[in-house]
Amino acid sequence: MPGQAPRYDQSSRQSQDLATVAKETMIVLPNILQRLPNLQAAKSEALYLSTLPALEAAECPRRTSSRKVAIKIVNDDSFNAAIKLAASKPVASAGRVAVLNMASHANPGGGWLQGARAQEEALCYRSSLSLSLHRRYYPFKQLMGIYTPDVVVIRSDMPSGHKLLTSDVPVQDLPVVSVLSIAALRCPETKRLQGKTPSGNVFVRLTYADPADRELTKAKMRLCLRMAARRGHGLLVLGALGCGAFKNPKEDVAQCWLEVLREAEFQGGWWEEVWFAIFDSRQEGNFEVFQDVLGGVEV
Repeated sequence: MPGQAPRYDQSSRQSQDLATVAKETMIVLPNILQRLPNLQAAKSEALYLSTLPALEAAECPRRTSSRKVAIKIVNDDSFNAAIKLAASKPVASAGRVAVLNMASHANPGGGWLQGARAQEEALCYRSSLSLSLHRRYYPFKQLMGIYTPDVVVIRSDMPSGHKLLTSDVPVQDLPVVSVLSIAALRCPETKRLQGKTPSGNVFVRLTYADPADRELTKAKMRLCLRMAARRGHGLLVLGALGCGAFKNPKEDVAQCWLEVLREAEFQGGWWEEVWFAIFDSRQEGNFEVFQDVLGGVEV
């Protein structure tokens, strides 16, 4: 109607608000980083499964006496999980926490400048990550990842209003993590699989329709773990690779992670902690699936 203000749905308003957060993040980062001269926020490297040497048992740091670690599943934002994990390990013998970024294969930071809401965007709103995702890396090669050693977290999470942490924390005490950027398959074909539990209950779950897609997903996970170990990280925050906007089958993805983590290459004590941050704010069942498949399992 004439003279009536345009109507925006809640999602549109939220996207506008997040786009504003993105712009503000880009504005405040230079001043913060100037006061952290030992960090190189723009530094990153492309790593490839084909050229990154497989892990050798003789090189394993044997980070735990049992050479095993129990997987922990947390229903939280990836950076929140990383901050909590780092706080529980005051002696950084296993290096900084390495966080999986479930990256866009085509655009640095995905749609963060437009206010998108997937996991990669959430990381960019809160940190310096976007500064290291250089355009020259895109589009990703199929089995390529980006390793960013220095990522400073400057904001709280979205439920907390993306508050700047510098209002409460000295710049020198801001959390710093490393990030492993891996792009999942985008909307692979899936199929329904029906079976029975040991108790006789019938279940139906989605799986990859093409076995090649499943193997490719496992190769991406292998790359992620190899990147972390080769760069000296024993504290991991992983995630439900591709189980959000890219619509990978969550039960199969969780099972793929379990299979890869159990591979001989990754045995013997490479990890001190393995956490999965499964932030299931939309109640899509991802947390329950990962808890069922991976929670408490020793690898």
